[in-house]
Formats: sequence, C-alpha cells, structure tokens
Amino acid sequence: MASVNKDLTGIEWRSDQWLFQFGGLRPDNVLEYFSQSPFWDSSSNNAVLKMQTQFNDLQQASYDLKAMVGIEFAVTHQEPPTLFIITKFRRTSPTKTIPLCVYYILDGNAYEAPSLYSIVSTRMLSSIKKVQEAFAIARSHAEFHPATGYLWQETREQKAARKAALKDIT
Repeated sequence: MASVNKDLTGIEWRSDQWLFQFGGLRPDNVLEYFSQSPFWDSSSNNAVLKMQTQFNDLQQASYDLKAMVGIEFAVTHQEPPTLFIITKFRRTSPTKTIPLCVYYILDGNAYEAPSLYSIVSTRMLSSIKKVQEAFAIARSHAEFHPATGYLWQETREQKAARKAALKDIT
C-alpha cells in the first residue's frame, strides 16, 4: 500500500507480461494496469468499488466514485498509447477533491512525479553549490596584505582574457 508521505519518486515500475497479455495500454485499461504497481493504494475507493462489483454485471463507474469519500485515482490526462497521467485525490465531497500525488505512465513505465517543492529545492541547492564553488575559486586568487589591502592574483592567460573581454565591451 502506497503512502502519501513515502517518497516513491525513485521507483520505475513496468509489467511486460501484463502489457503483452492485454495488448498494451488504452484509456479503458490504464487504471487496471496502474493497480498492479507499488503506487496503488489498495484501500482507495477505486479498489473498494472494484471488489464490490467484480462478481456482478455492474461495472466500475465514475459516478459511483464521486459519491464516495476517501482516496481516489483518476486519469487526468492521456495521449494514448504512450502517455497517461494519473492523479491521486482525497475526495471530501461529491464536488471537492484535493490532489495528493501525480503519477505518469510513459511507454508502459510508471513513475511518481516529483513534487514542486522537491524540484525547486533541488535546483536551488545545485545553484547554491555552484555559487559556493565560484566564491572558493575567487577566494583562492585573492591575497591580503595589511599595507596594500586586497590584491587579485592573475595568471598571464587570465589577465589577457580579462583585457580582451574589457576591449569587447568598450
């Protein structure tokens, strides 16, 4: 059972046997395929409704899901047969849902999409690391003497490159 707090963004899941047996992914079977993955929540409304209707003539219907309260999976975007986006919601009323996680299936491989927070924090961290490296390089070229203050040490190549850059600007 997948948990909202558990980070599954490092997992790639695929079932070649299922894809072969059912002839690939289509809008009518993509949630069934997704239900085999580690991302699926077996206590979701989709799973409960499937269990209740598996031995009768009724089929799992979206209007039945809207009447239920709890965790629900829905295909929110599709470009068959290569891309399907599935969103995990918490339904609090027939008209109100709160998105919890987003998953995508690309060419039969299922993934959990990273959160916006993790994307922004990772990019900020890598940017800060590059700035720290730049300051370390700059600090290695600076020299301080009490009588003269700070001096910048440059190699001949660095001095020539600086002069050429200044010449291009003016």
